[in-house]
Amino acid sequence: MATHFGRVAFYLSVSASALVPGLAQAQDMAAPQESASEGVGDIVVTALRRSTRVQDTPVAITALSEKSLQNLGATGIADIARQVPGLNLISGESGRTRISIRGIQTAGESTVGLYYGETPLTGPAGTTSDPSGVTPNLNLFDVERVEVLRGPQGTLYGSGSMGGTLRVIFKKPNLTEYEGATELGAETVKHGGFGYSLKGAVNVPLISDMLGVRAVLYRQQNPGYVDDPTIGRKDLNRSVLEGARVQVGFHPTDTLQFNLMGIVQTQKFGGTSQWAPSVGEFISQQKIASPAYDKLQVYALDTKWETGIGTLTLANSFYRWDVRQTNDNSDNYASIAASNRYCGLFQNTFAGSALQQGSAGSTTSSSTCATGAGGLTSAQLRADYQSWAASQQPIGNYQPRFVRNFVNELRLSSSGSGPLGYTLGVFREDRNDRVDTAVFAGVPATGEMQQPFVDLGSRYVTDEVKQMAAYGELSYRFFEPLTVTVGLRYYDYKKTVGGMNLGYNYFNGQVPTAYSEITANANGLIKKFNAELKITPDIMAYATASQGFRPGGANLTPGIPASAQTYAADSLWNYEIGLKTQWFDRKLTFNVDGYRIDWNNLQTSVQATYGNFSYIGNVGSARIEGVEAEASAIPLPGLFLNASFHYLKPRLTEDQISAEVTASGRKGDILPLIPRTTASAGVEYNFPAFADFSGMVRADWTYTGKMTSQLRTTNINYREFGKYSSVNLRAGFQKDNLGVFLYVRNVFDKIGVNTITSATGVPDYYATTAPRTVGATITSKF
Repeated sequence: MATHFGRVAFYLSVSASALVPGLAQAQDMAAPQESASEGVGDIVVTALRRSTRVQDTPVAITALSEKSLQNLGATGIADIARQVPGLNLISGESGRTRISIRGIQTAGESTVGLYYGETPLTGPAGTTSDPSGVTPNLNLFDVERVEVLRGPQGTLYGSGSMGGTLRVIFKKPNLTEYEGATELGAETVKHGGFGYSLKGAVNVPLISDMLGVRAVLYRQQNPGYVDDPTIGRKDLNRSVLEGARVQVGFHPTDTLQFNLMGIVQTQKFGGTSQWAPSVGEFISQQKIASPAYDKLQVYALDTKWETGIGTLTLANSFYRWDVRQTNDNSDNYASIAASNRYCGLFQNTFAGSALQQGSAGSTTSSSTCATGAGGLTSAQLRADYQSWAASQQPIGNYQPRFVRNFVNELRLSSSGSGPLGYTLGVFREDRNDRVDTAVFAGVPATGEMQQPFVDLGSRYVTDEVKQMAAYGELSYRFFEPLTVTVGLRYYDYKKTVGGMNLGYNYFNGQVPTAYSEITANANGLIKKFNAELKITPDIMAYATASQGFRPGGANLTPGIPASAQTYAADSLWNYEIGLKTQWFDRKLTFNVDGYRIDWNNLQTSVQATYGNFSYIGNVGSARIEGVEAEASAIPLPGLFLNASFHYLKPRLTEDQISAEVTASGRKGDILPLIPRTTASAGVEYNFPAFADFSGMVRADWTYTGKMTSQLRTTNINYREFGKYSSVNLRAGFQKDNLGVFLYVRNVFDKIGVNTITSATGVPDYYATTAPRTVGATITSKF
């Protein structure tokens, strides 16, 4: 408690020191503040590993400046999802999200390259080799810009950037001026509780033009709104985010720069955000408490040296991400127990028979208990199994897991304005993770783990990835309007999965095993071709053919055949044409593109027909065709309009049928969990208000189209959802050093369903937009 109040006191003291100079330095005349649109096409990005204007970058890219993020009230990636065509977040347990671009999403390695600074972040793989199921949620306070590249970026960004790349660029130390900022916020959510945020940043030049430090601290408590009367919990999805970010900038010469960065962030969730409509609005029926906790540590050293042949960059980073999560298995295990699927395994262990050796499939194939053990009849054995299974309820699993990764990259990028441009580099990654799973019996009244601990089947899995790559992109301007780019990347990786089962699990067929390992490795080439035609200084057309890929891997999963123990890399080709335009002295910006993606050998989560475990397999191929459009305009001084639209058709191009797995689909089936249509529109007006203040009002509308939960309409778990709109409002008064804002998110309190989880014997669970949220923020600068 004392530590908590100490943090609050620190933030309040920083805020007070910021507010006083802000009031003292007021201007005599108020002027409209810079709108989110100012210079939207002139934002300089480094998406191609060298500096270019957004409108001069021949790829589909959206860049959001610090001002844009502030005026949107964006604190995390989820807040910008609908502002970027094709960017989608799929909600899971306890605030976990899966990120996708252009519908490229399945379980397995990441399909979107997520970069914080120069560091690519990947989540822990877990027991199902699915690191893309957990997306880091670093706070966007004191961020310079966010860049979202749509379409595969395999040559420059490597594996994981099949759908695109999302880059968060932090503000770097200012070596010449003292500066800082604070933000205080409070909000309340309908059906739920109260939340608040405390954020502060300070920049100190230690040696003018040579050495400086920038530090950021934040604490954000997000209110909960889901209740679980089964275990007596209210607002169980309340979360607390705390973090610190420190950067040291050192420029010993005009041509040499070092930037050292450290980030530590923790996140605590009280429980799941999913709720069961069969029980009631925002009511959960889970029988096990499902808190979650994670801690992310990132340490990076970036070195840049301006040479006569270009900018030489050395990016070295290390991160460790620890995640602890508890899940409810009660209903699922009760359904399996009722089928007597693993009664035979229970009989062999508990009734005195010798346990059969071999695979889990050979020990658990019988759906009934055989007569003969201790003279008991089959009916008696089944009754004993059912009685024992019921006595263990409720049942949960506790999964502590971590990933640690060393990433090193060396690249040379051209910095001149001549006809030849280039980026050449080498890359190395050494990633290790581990997950421990403990299945336990819980306490019915509270959902907590029984004490002493009752082990219903423990195991652990380790994962090691070693990857090396060499890449390059060369562009040449043959004559003033035409530039052609060719890219190539060679990759070589090795993935080793090891682990062991530590006990019996009579609900999923797990039997104890000795430690074992499975290794998969591969290498290959990724290609990119691009041509851009500068029709006028403000109109550019481009065409691209580019590849993306993800590494294959290995499954250490009980009961699967030898043929499924490894899975191959999947890859895709993206064919795209686009047009970038600006009109009326750059007061109107309009960009549009169309694409076709051919996705082969796609990785996805499958489930054995004879078991209860999921694993990654290669099944089928798909084609995704889509069109994207973005527009922004300043029709009048102070008035800013923006809009975006994305439509895609994602479908299988061959049957996805296998005798070994339950995943099934036919040619032409629509891929699940992908909204066919998304759109957004915003209007912002800045105007002189009173005294030293100007006013700002902003409204944002977003639309999420229809989605499905399964490939086949005949699947018993097939559901349709989506098709919802949301409106946010934000208004306030501001000047150079002080701002006061009010906001309302989800003004009309619409329940937008973005994920439905269904399983036999388990009620449907929804992940939805948060109810209407009302809040206020005070910002200051000094």
